[in-house]
Amino acid sequence: MIFPENMVKAEIFFQKEKIDDIVTSILKFGKLEPIEANSSIQGRMEEARKELGTVQEHVNKIKIIMDIGKVIIEPKGKLTISGTWIDMAKKVNEKATELEGKYRFLLEEIGRIRSEIEILRAQEKEILPFKEITVDLSSLYSLELFDVLLGTVNETKIDKLRQEIAVVISSKIDQNKYAVMLIDKKGKINKEKIQREYGVRILELPENNSPHEIYVDIEKRISELQDILERSRTKLAKSLQESQNEIKEVYGQLLTIRDALTVMSKAKLSDYYGEIQGYVPEKDIKNLKGLLGDKAFLSYRRPKYGEKEEPPTYIKLPKRMKSIESIIELYGSPSYWEISPMIFLVFTFPFLFGLMFPDFGNALVLLIFAIWFFKYGKKKGSLNTINLSLVLIYSSIAAMITGLLAREFFGPLLVGGPREILNSNAYPVGPLYYVWPVPVSVSNALKYILPFGHYTVLSTEIENAMILSILLGAILLFASSLIGVIDAVKKKDREFIYFEKLPLVILYTVPLIIFGYGITNFSNYFGQVENLLGAILYNLFHSFSPNLSTPTYALAYILLLWVEIGLIYNWGAKTLLAKRHGGVSLGGAVGIGFVEGGFEAGILLLSNTISFIRVLVFALSHYYILYAFSYMGLLVFSYKGLPFAVDAIIGGIIVVLGNLLAIALEGLIVFIQDMRLHFYEMFSKFYEGRGKKFEPVAAYVVLEEGAEKQKLEVPVVLSQ
Repeated sequence: MIFPENMVKAEIFFQKEKIDDIVTSILKFGKLEPIEANSSIQGRMEEARKELGTVQEHVNKIKIIMDIGKVIIEPKGKLTISGTWIDMAKKVNEKATELEGKYRFLLEEIGRIRSEIEILRAQEKEILPFKEITVDLSSLYSLELFDVLLGTVNETKIDKLRQEIAVVISSKIDQNKYAVMLIDKKGKINKEKIQREYGVRILELPENNSPHEIYVDIEKRISELQDILERSRTKLAKSLQESQNEIKEVYGQLLTIRDALTVMSKAKLSDYYGEIQGYVPEKDIKNLKGLLGDKAFLSYRRPKYGEKEEPPTYIKLPKRMKSIESIIELYGSPSYWEISPMIFLVFTFPFLFGLMFPDFGNALVLLIFAIWFFKYGKKKGSLNTINLSLVLIYSSIAAMITGLLAREFFGPLLVGGPREILNSNAYPVGPLYYVWPVPVSVSNALKYILPFGHYTVLSTEIENAMILSILLGAILLFASSLIGVIDAVKKKDREFIYFEKLPLVILYTVPLIIFGYGITNFSNYFGQVENLLGAILYNLFHSFSPNLSTPTYALAYILLLWVEIGLIYNWGAKTLLAKRHGGVSLGGAVGIGFVEGGFEAGILLLSNTISFIRVLVFALSHYYILYAFSYMGLLVFSYKGLPFAVDAIIGGIIVVLGNLLAIALEGLIVFIQDMRLHFYEMFSKFYEGRGKKFEPVAAYVVLEEGAEKQKLEVPVVLSQ
């Protein structure tokens, strides 16, 4: 989970007539990613390449049919191996063509309706800014005293147009376009000129029809077409339900044949022999040997850093954790030579999300949504949707745990009640106060991590929570920079170690020492850290006469020197790299080194560390948004001017709206900020994300040997 699996480059040599057996063994093996064979053999299976394109077209069409028909996109069934893979490709292509023909009429009808709706939507968008005009354009354009034109113009031309035309009434359509009404004296508006010089697109509509009437007609027609479209989709879905196993089997067969043809298209063949190359996890190479048996000769070698071709990256994960990969791939696939950031995401992503979104009720709603989103993704066959929903499930579960500990359930009203909201023991507690599974004493003990709840929030508790947030950031940043050094060591690149990664470790050791200093007197942890921060601030402003009277002040001065030396080291390293690889003069290299290695590195050291305060900030903002709506709801509830039932309903609506706002807005923002902390603060220290994901060929259906498997000559077209 930390290091990618060791890969080897396998070379499979075989007699040409055995290529189909070899391909079958590779598909059953399921862990070889074929590559273009680097061989002196020049022959290619051009027919395999040709059939591969046809198969891929059928795969795309079948997926569209399944998607429109609301059938779960997944392969099922079996494939009987009979004849060559080229023969099987042709047979399955015929089967797919027949299956597509069965639904062609419905698909064409749906496609036609969709196209018409898209055209109408474009027309609707064009007329939308003028929909309130009830005068037909023929009358509007033929006034006796004035010229009037309606149209659209780019943002860059509208100011010049205002100088040309007496009156320009405008309304912004999108980022770069305005809808305009042009009005001037009769004969003043030169239609051809404003079209040619200002790019105005004049609105042209049928005579005797106003924009309002046409807009209403378009809306009506779109509604009618959507009803027809839904009926057609329902009809297709009903038809597919009856034969969904057949279509899933054809889909699986097509995917399997696609991978078989991929292997064959990358193979090299002579008149008598063939060669297939690909990457295989080193620990599985014996299994491949066993499957090939005496049909082929297998050799392999381990890749080396610096080679032109980099191996694909394969990180073996438990099935339930593979969804985390989807977040990493937003940044880029890890290189074969990098430590995977998975170890961070598996634990830290849900953990930080839970700290920033601590409410059991809100997190429960988010969990329900994530489960629905998972089912939707599974139905659509969208792996990205499935993975993203799983990440959201894990994160919402973590948020439920922190909400449980913080005694928060849709805000403070239901647990803490009026006593917490109004901060007075004269008021009652909430209905869940005494049945909540986590006692008050536990929540009090966690006040430095979650500084809110049923007790009065003090400024010192906020300060202490800030220190803990930054401590968490200091630990993660130091670990990130240390992993960068380990990556460089793994690559055996000394320049990368000493001039890129080692300076970062030196610099990011300082925040770890500062905010870890409190463990020297754990009972007074926060006091120790605050004393060291004060000593650093003092010695920073008294650099020429530092205070070294106590161990704390002496350490503060050492840390300041440490940062200065680290920045100078980084400056020199970046200068050397710029001189060696940047093709600049010594003076230019020194300037670049100062900006990147000195100034920018110092700013990032401070900003990256402080950035983790957002963990506390978003937790507080979430709590106080719900606190504010709970307070307003309580005020309405206690209002005596309306009947009790009306007060209760209005107050309840206010609280519900507040929670919906918190779930939708805060949930999205926290998810984005969680990703930001990982991508920019942590990953930037060690992760490049320039690798290629391991994508082996495989059998998507069960492969069965036919009763009479034919051994046919494989057609080979030699290409120089």
